[in-house]
Amino acid sequence: MTEFVIYNLELDGQGGAQELALSDLPTQLPIQGRRWIHLDCLDDLAKAWLSTVEGVPETVVDALFAEETRPRTVKMATGLLVNLRGVNHNPNSDPSDMVSLRLWVTPYFIVSTRRRKLLSVQDVVKDLANKEGPRNTADILVTLTARLTERMAGVINSLEDQLSELEESIGVGVELGQRDSLVQRRLETIRLRRFLVPQKNAINKLYQESQALMTVDQLIQTQEAANDITRYVESLESLRERCFLMQEEFVNLHSEKMNARMYVLSILSGIFMPLGFLTGLFGINIGGMPGTDSPLAFWIFCGSLLILGIGQFVLMRRSRWF
Repeated sequence: MTEFVIYNLELDGQGGAQELALSDLPTQLPIQGRRWIHLDCLDDLAKAWLSTVEGVPETVVDALFAEETRPRTVKMATGLLVNLRGVNHNPNSDPSDMVSLRLWVTPYFIVSTRRRKLLSVQDVVKDLANKEGPRNTADILVTLTARLTERMAGVINSLEDQLSELEESIGVGVELGQRDSLVQRRLETIRLRRFLVPQKNAINKLYQESQALMTVDQLIQTQEAANDITRYVESLESLRERCFLMQEEFVNLHSEKMNARMYVLSILSGIFMPLGFLTGLFGINIGGMPGTDSPLAFWIFCGSLLILGIGQFVLMRRSRWF
């Protein structure tokens, strides 16, 4: 298969599919059968080919190849345009850097585009190869929606576990690196929520707009996906609140630590202030200073300072300064 066509499949209606050649790409919108074509957005040939297919509106082509997308579902021409996001499981990638999947679905034809690999698409193709895949275009849409939603659970659960461990470690004591870890978890939560909130709305809209396209079972699966993603959004809201609370806890613990240190310094300053005054007073080099002719004067003075310091310590202790 050429680079811009990732998959060109004809479903057999029994859970399997046949891989078709490049020469079998349709020149007009199919009005029968079960055709799925998956394209690479980054290849200009993909957009050029789809623009030549009779019956595919230019607005659909522009939407499928847009630079930036947000999850949405909208009726467009004779089909449904569905933009979804999935967690990024590509090597050396951040799962919260979500991958977009754009689809235009009609009763007999589905065309999808992507910029980066998406494991959910590969899973569906593998199921088709094993004769256990979707049976029609609506089934492909439902299966992809469910797979994308299912894969989010692991990422959100991992975030919850990491935040729980961070909360426990903060209870023991604040350490270097904990703040950076919290900031990273918070950013991941924000990035996920940025797309999951509109995706929840997109799947709810998909349920409403696809009554004529889907069977009752397919509608139930779509509704379940909507319920799952609603739960994930609520979990992200909870995680965000926990991040805020932990941030406040970091600030409070840091303030307590600084106050404790300043308190110790204040106690020490209170003890050494009169001692410093006396050493400064007796350190002046003018006539008439007592003890200048006595060899024991220095030791007597040091002993007096020691007694004074101990006396101040005892007085502060009895006054419950510390």
